[in-house]
Amino acid sequence: MGIVQASLTELLGLLSDAVKPAQVHHEDEGEPSPPDAAVTVRTVALNRVGRSRRKGPLLDLELKVAIEARGPECLTLMEQLLLVVERHSQYSVVSAGEFEPGEYQASIREGLGFLVRVPVSLPFEEPSGPPVLEPLIASTTVARRIHGRLVDIHNKGIPNAYIRAHSSATAVVSDATGHFEVLASADELQHFAVAVRGTEREMSASTSSLPVTIRWE
Repeated sequence: MGIVQASLTELLGLLSDAVKPAQVHHEDEGEPSPPDAAVTVRTVALNRVGRSRRKGPLLDLELKVAIEARGPECLTLMEQLLLVVERHSQYSVVSAGEFEPGEYQASIREGLGFLVRVPVSLPFEEPSGPPVLEPLIASTTVARRIHGRLVDIHNKGIPNAYIRAHSSATAVVSDATGHFEVLASADELQHFAVAVRGTEREMSASTSSLPVTIRWE
């Protein structure tokens, strides 16, 4: 089994455990969901995010899947599905302002649902080049954790806000005092997608000194 398929299978297992005894069905291309499937999962896209280096070089991908609930227990199922995704911080829900044109309508067809990002890292071998005859100067980019606080115009912390650095595929939620910790690149100037009570904005902040403060105005 490939790494992308294994990541999807892991998500399907979590969803199935969350809604038991309801059935979860992964809908392949051209294969409709059976009538008794209360939850349907569809693969929407697999996108390249970039490269990183942890235990060797990695190709960072983002698998986007749609999760749809239907039937008389639709609202209860949605509650259970959203909770299990929130409990596993590697996943992030696509917020209302992040959909591609027509993406939601094409992915959620019969009931209620939402889209989830699944980060996937593929190890690969970098090609070796010819012998270097002159000194080679190289720089590497290392991911780091940025901690900070999201505040309003009165310097009051904003809780339950979704924050994602553009250099990362994973979103986090600010705590009761507005504090957060997010994975990002080593760049000093960071760009963030911040969503507060359904409103999303693109914001930038310098991370030359931590903790960083992001001001929602």
